[in-house]
Amino acid sequence: MSSALWLVAALGVGLLVLAIQYAIAARRLRALTAAVKSLAAGEDPVDSSEHGEVFRVARELADARRADQATAAEREALLRAALEAAPSAIVMFSDVGRISLANAAARELFFEDRDPVGENFVAMLGRAPDALRRSLLSDGDELFSVDDADGERQTYNLAKRRFVVGGEAMVLVLVKNLSRELHRQEADAWKRMIRLFVHELNNSLAPISSLVHTGKLVTEGSPLAPKLDRIFSTITERTEHLRVFLEGYAQFSRLPSPRKVEVAWRPFVERLLALYPAARLEGELPAEPGFFDPAQLEQVAINLLKNASECGGPPDGITLSVTSLGARGVRMTIADRGPGMSAEVMASALVPFYSTKERGSGLGLTLCREIVEAHGGALRLENRDGGGLAVHARLLHKSALPDADVGKLTLTRS
Repeated sequence: MSSALWLVAALGVGLLVLAIQYAIAARRLRALTAAVKSLAAGEDPVDSSEHGEVFRVARELADARRADQATAAEREALLRAALEAAPSAIVMFSDVGRISLANAAARELFFEDRDPVGENFVAMLGRAPDALRRSLLSDGDELFSVDDADGERQTYNLAKRRFVVGGEAMVLVLVKNLSRELHRQEADAWKRMIRLFVHELNNSLAPISSLVHTGKLVTEGSPLAPKLDRIFSTITERTEHLRVFLEGYAQFSRLPSPRKVEVAWRPFVERLLALYPAARLEGELPAEPGFFDPAQLEQVAINLLKNASECGGPPDGITLSVTSLGARGVRMTIADRGPGMSAEVMASALVPFYSTKERGSGLGLTLCREIVEAHGGALRLENRDGGGLAVHARLLHKSALPDADVGKLTLTRS
């Protein structure tokens, strides 16, 4: 064979080899491309014996990606569950007002228990109480107070934060009811002061009693003994009076937690009316038993009936009623037909040591509120039409949650 033919044959073989290599490379490239596409879609790439190591790594990457996706989904579900269960109302909306998140507390507080996602939060502010609207439109965190449907003053903390999600400016609003926490802190401060006050006075009373006893022994048989005995007796009497007086304050500072049990209303009310026969029962009693500490609530009722009997109104004007509030519990009301309270007196009536009575301790109503709130309820004072004062003690049903966020700041009602 001539050299020319050999050259042509060699070129042909070379081209054939190149063509085969190109086909193999193209097939491998297609397989790799398919593997990358499967990996991008989160699927297992199809195995190939020619790329065993590459496909093994690809499968590991796919497994790792699925694990990361599962972890991210679990974290997102956990975060959503935490937000949903949070006691504070949480709302997230865009800069133009479109709501993207509202947890259960927010749906209850603002939106009548319905899901507002997709609606415009800013457009709803026209229906908001003035105090809430001013707080939402301010730049920083705010405290604001509003009266709820029962006329009870509710104090809220509003926090607002701005951030960017996916290139979109968002606003996160968190609203927390602080009313019960503020009352508890106020009561704790008074209790600490009272404990210190009682402790220091008791430290002084003990040596006085001891000195009186010693004085009686020293002057025994003296011509002045009869006169000194009267003096010592007076000191002893006043010291005992002061001790009993201090014990009343100490009771407020060490009020135990209520031991709540189911209590039938009929015998409970009949015991109260036996103590204050001038008072009369108004309306029907709930068939469902109450759930409270009978000794503590009886003390509340006795304090309120005593106040009603001393208000200066007619004895037959005192009434006691227990009204069912459905899912919210029951309301016990003790009312009189006295002069009622001025706005100034009512504003301070629940403050410890405040009293308009000449010999009042200023702890009766404060103790009543402390007991009722320890039960998870609320105490409210209200002047009556036609004269007189009504004191309402709202208590919870056995299965109800603590009454911490009874206020409503509804934005969806026209």
